[in-house]
Amino acid sequence: MVRSPRRGLAATAAALLLASLTVAVTAAPEPAVAAPPSTTSFEKVKLDGGLSMGEPIELSVLPDGKVLYINRGTSSGGGQVRLYNPATATTTVALTLALDARFEDGLIGITLHPQFATNRWVYLFYSPAVTPLVNRISRFTFNTSTLVLDAASETKLIEWPTERRLCCHSAGSMTWDSNGNLYFAVGDNTNSGGDSAGMAPIDERTDRDAQYDAQRTAGNTNDLRGKINRIHPESNGTYTIPAGNLFPVGTAQTRPEIYTMGNRNPYRIWVDKQAGNTLYWGEVGPDAGATIANRGPAAYDEYNRATSPGNYGWPYCGGPNTAYNDWDFAANAPRGWFPCGGSTGPVNNSPRNTGLQQLPPTRSALVWEQHGGSREWPALDNPGGCGSPNHAEVYHYNAGLNSPYKWPAYYDNKLIITEYCRSWIKEIQFDNGNPVTGNPTVIEPVVSGMPLVHPIDMEFGPDGSLYLLEYGNGYFSGDAAAGLYKINYVAGGRSPLAVATVNRDNGLTPLTVQFNGTGSSDPDGDPLTYAWDFDNNGTTDSTAANPSFTYTTVGDKRARLTVNDGTGRSGTTLVPIVAGNDRPTVTVGGVPDGGLFNWGDNLTSTAAATDPQDGTIACANVVVRAALGHQEHAHEEGQGTGCGFTVNTGPVHAGPDSVLFFVLRGSYTDRGASGTVALTGEKQLSLWPKQWQAEHFVTLNGPKVVDQAAAEGGKRLGDIQNGENVRHHAVSLKGITGVKARVSSAAAGGTVSFRYDSPTGPEVARLTVPGTGGWDNYTEVSGAVTRPDDGTHDLYLVFSGTGTGALFDVDSYTFTGAGVGTPDTNPDRAQGRPVTVSSTEAGANVAGNAVDGDSATRWSSVYASDPQWITVDLGATYALERVRINWEAAFGRAYQVQTSPDSSAWTTVYSTTTGDGGVDDLTVSGTGRYVRVYGTQRGLTQYGYSLWDLNVYGTPATGGGTLLSRNQPTAVSSVADGTVGASAVDGNATTRWSSAYSDPQWISVDLGSVKSLSRVVLSWETAFGKAYQIQTSPDNATWTTVYSTTTGDGGGDDITLSGSGRYVRVYGTQRGTQWGYSLWEFDVYGS
Repeated sequence: MVRSPRRGLAATAAALLLASLTVAVTAAPEPAVAAPPSTTSFEKVKLDGGLSMGEPIELSVLPDGKVLYINRGTSSGGGQVRLYNPATATTTVALTLALDARFEDGLIGITLHPQFATNRWVYLFYSPAVTPLVNRISRFTFNTSTLVLDAASETKLIEWPTERRLCCHSAGSMTWDSNGNLYFAVGDNTNSGGDSAGMAPIDERTDRDAQYDAQRTAGNTNDLRGKINRIHPESNGTYTIPAGNLFPVGTAQTRPEIYTMGNRNPYRIWVDKQAGNTLYWGEVGPDAGATIANRGPAAYDEYNRATSPGNYGWPYCGGPNTAYNDWDFAANAPRGWFPCGGSTGPVNNSPRNTGLQQLPPTRSALVWEQHGGSREWPALDNPGGCGSPNHAEVYHYNAGLNSPYKWPAYYDNKLIITEYCRSWIKEIQFDNGNPVTGNPTVIEPVVSGMPLVHPIDMEFGPDGSLYLLEYGNGYFSGDAAAGLYKINYVAGGRSPLAVATVNRDNGLTPLTVQFNGTGSSDPDGDPLTYAWDFDNNGTTDSTAANPSFTYTTVGDKRARLTVNDGTGRSGTTLVPIVAGNDRPTVTVGGVPDGGLFNWGDNLTSTAAATDPQDGTIACANVVVRAALGHQEHAHEEGQGTGCGFTVNTGPVHAGPDSVLFFVLRGSYTDRGASGTVALTGEKQLSLWPKQWQAEHFVTLNGPKVVDQAAAEGGKRLGDIQNGENVRHHAVSLKGITGVKARVSSAAAGGTVSFRYDSPTGPEVARLTVPGTGGWDNYTEVSGAVTRPDDGTHDLYLVFSGTGTGALFDVDSYTFTGAGVGTPDTNPDRAQGRPVTVSSTEAGANVAGNAVDGDSATRWSSVYASDPQWITVDLGATYALERVRINWEAAFGRAYQVQTSPDSSAWTTVYSTTTGDGGVDDLTVSGTGRYVRVYGTQRGLTQYGYSLWDLNVYGTPATGGGTLLSRNQPTAVSSVADGTVGASAVDGNATTRWSSAYSDPQWISVDLGSVKSLSRVVLSWETAFGKAYQIQTSPDNATWTTVYSTTTGDGGGDDITLSGSGRYVRVYGTQRGTQWGYSLWEFDVYGS
């Protein structure tokens, strides 16, 4: 297809820029290399797979070819070490560990001692269910007779404190060098949300949770988190410090175990014992999808190399030593760029830093991918911002190894890397052929076209084959697509692939199962024969392609299918069958899969389970979990029961460049049956925001992603030509009545047709795009949605128009109508508001935790002292209706709830002397801006007072005159996403006005005649004004400022003022976020 010359020029410019950048980072031209082996010379052999694997995390290959792998586990069921035995082609459980598996913790690392062949030692990195919270590495002994790890043999090697109030970043990988030193990777234990905007999480405010500040971990020389640490385990279970770590033993305010610091989430590490113990790792980066000019770069994901200890920059620097700004979160302003790449490192002056302030100089990554695309390394192909670098390992070809499956000499001394999010394996070539000293030059695909489903770990085994663990498509759960594989090099012919399916894999006896082996195939086209062993006793029970078998005895069965291609090669697969127990069936109600919502909506769901053996299942026994999805992973957001679970979806602290959604998962584990394992049933739904950036597609059939600063996410879908299309995620249009799109065209325009299931499927909406006079001249077009049903369908956008070449560009599209969310009409007025307290217990249980919307974080006062109090500033005066107090174990026996207009004169609206802890949900009546819980007698005298949540509900007070602005005409500087000015004066707390993402912006209201003014109440959405004025005018031309601030903090602003005018304007000069300005309500009072 002929392409528009406008894109050709852009491509040429980009190529020239890329060439100049490549010269800058490459020390020598690419050497001539032989052609890589074809993917057809490799075979992918399945060893294990499916839901029985649990949530697979990491593997280790034993010298005899057995494979140990771990699943992360759950807090209720523990985590498993599982053993695949190639002699029997079966997997058994070698150990189950009790865990605290919240967020990304659990059983997250496994490695074999270098002398495993003689001492049988296996090391596990896990999160024990103990308090205080720690993560731990322990040594266990493997029993070669029983093929289990002896739980009684546990020897605790090292543990360190951790925090589990917020998600994420645990890492967990371990590896060894040739000197018997153990390296272990620990993530920064920091949440990427809050007010960090996907940039550096360095929020130093003391009323914010410590987990929003990575300077306490990754930037702290006295903490093992955010590090790759190196120790020497001794045979007696202790460890010593090897020479040559980052800080010598005895250095004040440091941990001598640290080898590298400045790590965010070094998910997989590996040491090349044959090349000077060079350390390689993949580093998962932050979330920013675009650069913010005064704050920092679009996120970098990294592959790194270390030949000596050093500082790899986080949270101050990223990728090629690109600096972040030292952001002042209190003032919402930059302090200055951190020094990156020079002879002096950054200064860590966070109040949470317990280490040195002056940090070592920072180092660049080896190669990096940047969200939105990698100019320096285009082969890392990351246009959509989905990045999760994983394993990095140098392959060493052994000519003397007698193995038919070892990888070829072509890959000798090549660095093999994997990517979890985008499911690929690639190789990095170096200018001098040496990964230790060379400069990266070329990145090429490996086994291109071979299907992969989120590779999470890999390892070259003793036979030279690549062992691969795939996570599957789940989120914090097992998945049918998870698997353990070998990728063999078989230049002389490939083994057939055995695939077996069943009509059912569980049920009461007699259990008749219909098997189907016709999905098996031979990559060389050889005819196949089938051999079924239904009870896995070594005897062939059937040679039919599609046999059936009836199980008459209760138990956990393994049916084996072996297919032969007639050349001596075979493939095998196992199907687990549970005879004597039925898997529960779980349904999730209330919202359909793929439903659409607005950020800030409540999502309310129910879940039910049926199980023939368990009888009636109470809804309280069905678990519903919510997670905030980001690209191909998710962050847990809380859980409830099937009786009814409501989760609020916002505000979400990320820009329009981020791919965010919500996941709801219902699950129930049955009680098992005699002689069988317990079975878990699950149902998972994905729910999507109504607004979607056009460049965030699932499949792209023709158009290109174009960079453009004025696009909402910094990019748009461009070069759209007749007959092309893109596919969105599967959606349900329940509750949707319309759709609108932000478009531009320097040509004649065309049409966008929204269709179900295929590019030629039923049309549900059509938009007509006009010529706008320029590719960067945006306009909004809209149309009605006519849906045939409320079911879930793949959604296609099909583009058409007349003529050749580019027709138009699409920046974003937004669905209108109620969708499946419910507006939060009476939100928690305390959430995110400023808090003051009488005292804080030493540690991380700060005041802000009580109002952060997270029931896993808390505020705690000092011990053994009365009275104690916590006060929240609501920002405006409210008529209070309800106060909810969620006590931790340290509750208030006697306390009052009080209100105040000024934080000085207090009125008690509730009082008790018989508090018993738990949740106190109180109906109150009173008015005030400040709300205080004032404790006079502790319920547990040895402790203080501790709150998981303080929630305050009410409506804006009506004092200060008559409301003059309701439903009056408005004017605005700009509109974003169709949120017009009238929505700010309509009295509806669920509608809003929002502006473009620039300064200045304004909204004015016409009161109809000149009025005397006494009060203005502003209810900000997440996008608030940091600096703004309230202005009045008699004629909409001459303006007088009656109020001004440069320290706005969002939420509610209740402003007493004096002035007069017909027109009242909010004039913003500095935004508080990367977005524009957005007001739920703009109320003007007077007479």
